[in-house]
Amino acid sequence: MDRNGFSLHAQEHGTLKIEGCIEACRQHFDSILADVISNLHQEAHHMEGSLFQQLMKLGLLLLNLYFVNHHDGDYGETIETDQGPATRGRPSERSYFSIFGKLKIRRYLYATNSKSFSPLDVLLNLPVRCYSYFLAERVNLLNIQDAYDESMQLLEKFFGLKLCVSAAETLSQESAAQYDAYYDVKSDVAASERVEAYRVVSFDGKGVPMIKREAAKIKARLGQGEKRQKKKEALVGVTYSIKAHVRRAQEVAAHLVFPEQQEAATVSRPRAQRLRYLASVARSKR
Repeated sequence: MDRNGFSLHAQEHGTLKIEGCIEACRQHFDSILADVISNLHQEAHHMEGSLFQQLMKLGLLLLNLYFVNHHDGDYGETIETDQGPATRGRPSERSYFSIFGKLKIRRYLYATNSKSFSPLDVLLNLPVRCYSYFLAERVNLLNIQDAYDESMQLLEKFFGLKLCVSAAETLSQESAAQYDAYYDVKSDVAASERVEAYRVVSFDGKGVPMIKREAAKIKARLGQGEKRQKKKEALVGVTYSIKAHVRRAQEVAAHLVFPEQQEAATVSRPRAQRLRYLASVARSKR
């Protein structure tokens, strides 16, 4: 064992694992090449679909190589932390659900007097849950467009990934909980930049039909003058900062008299900065 606490046998074993992963990537890539060269009479869209599936598998192999190349997060018998020295403990596995599929990450745990943690998780910014941030972002984008069930059907159709509806719902809820923190950080960064002249606030609302679960909450008996509502009000708002667009009186007059000429002219206008959107369907339409 060397002075950093690494076992030579462990190093050799790690090297063999890396070489094995590299060889698996090469073999799969050679298989893709052979498939492309040998299937000259295959229809283009079938070849395209086959290539996509094979490249997804290659992506999973390459991602696994990326994690294996970190040598199980073994940084020696002890490391220094803010809470004092941490001692290396046993290795542990965790699941990682990526856009390419599922894999296992093996890494060592370290312990201080107060807690146990994995330095590799911190170094690679791994999520608390098994779902990768890259995958979670795409799931959230799909959830914005459709209901959870339809979104997961699209995810399986596009990438061959099966994700349960409850997982998609949880990912969206947890992302929403980080919304304010994200914009707080973004505002702090933007505050050091140029300050725009105006802060603009705008909002609008529209009645949208409720699903049966929400409609069941409507009061059975209505008071005098009340109407039975089957909708909720969807509210959306936006705030942003913008610099003043200063124009002379002649420019304003020219725009009123010859608007088509002004629209054709190239004018550099200030652009909105620090946009923030808010949406809610929390209350009944009145």
